[in-house]
Amino acid sequence: MGNATSTPAQPLITRLRELADVERARSEAADLAVAEAERVLQETQQLQRVAAERHAAVLATVEAAEAYVGQQAQDASDIGSRDEQTEQRGADTAAAPSAPGRSLKHLVVDALDIGEITPLTLIYERVREVRPDSTASAIRAAIATLHKRETVEIVRRGFYRLLVIPEAYRTDI
Repeated sequence: MGNATSTPAQPLITRLRELADVERARSEAADLAVAEAERVLQETQQLQRVAAERHAAVLATVEAAEAYVGQQAQDASDIGSRDEQTEQRGADTAAAPSAPGRSLKHLVVDALDIGEITPLTLIYERVREVRPDSTASAIRAAIATLHKRETVEIVRRGFYRLLVIPEAYRTDI
């Protein structure tokens, strides 16, 4: 019997080996392409995470700016009503802890429980039970001030946690 690599079959085997080499090269090229695609995907996912973090930071900045502007407006209106409030406090020295003469910051502290996460809508509701004319921007400004003083933590947009009761917090004011 003749050998499989005899002279007439030799060109066929050589051609098949060439095809095998071509297919191995294609397979290696495909493996490299997959590795490159995975690298690009990981880089893109990292960019996506960074973009999400930056977006959250910008939203927090916008919220703080809105609160600051609201506090500025509240401070301007408080100047005119300060004399009236002083007279009211003098007349009623035994005011309840949540009396309308209390500052908005005190009302926000009253609306929060230490360590508990509280949604902004609940803070609005609790503050407006005592002071119905409080604007959302004024309440957010009070929260921003408390956050700046490290009394309130911004857990995420619209959710806050009372960290400590401020030393200046007195229920008899």
